[in-house]
Amino acid sequence: MFSSRTNWPLTPNRLSELLRERRARGLPVLDLTESNPTHCGFALDGEEILAPLHDPRALTYQPDPRGLRTAREAVVQYYSERGVHLDPDQIFLTASTSEAYSFVFRLLANPGDRILAPQPSYPL
Repeated sequence: MFSSRTNWPLTPNRLSELLRERRARGLPVLDLTESNPTHCGFALDGEEILAPLHDPRALTYQPDPRGLRTAREAVVQYYSERGVHLDPDQIFLTASTSEAYSFVFRLLANPGDRILAPQPSYPL
């Protein structure tokens, strides 16, 4: 059971419906909420950008909220060598233990809920 904070409506709102219709008709969209610069249509000088990088993958920005796929695959490999078989899609990497705890608590607990923790415990 997830916390009540995850109980948001999953139906498209009027704005997202209009956006979907406009894109379906092939009409131009100026999306000021787009945060991925590789989707914004900027004219890039690829040769100049790649010269110091020597890796064509650097031109594509593909963030994943679960963490970089190659890093998750490395975690899978680590556990595989120890007899534990996982799928990279089962792995979520965070910037810190504190961030991971905050995600888990927001997902599974509501404000005012009590959580049992063993002693000693993580100081957070």
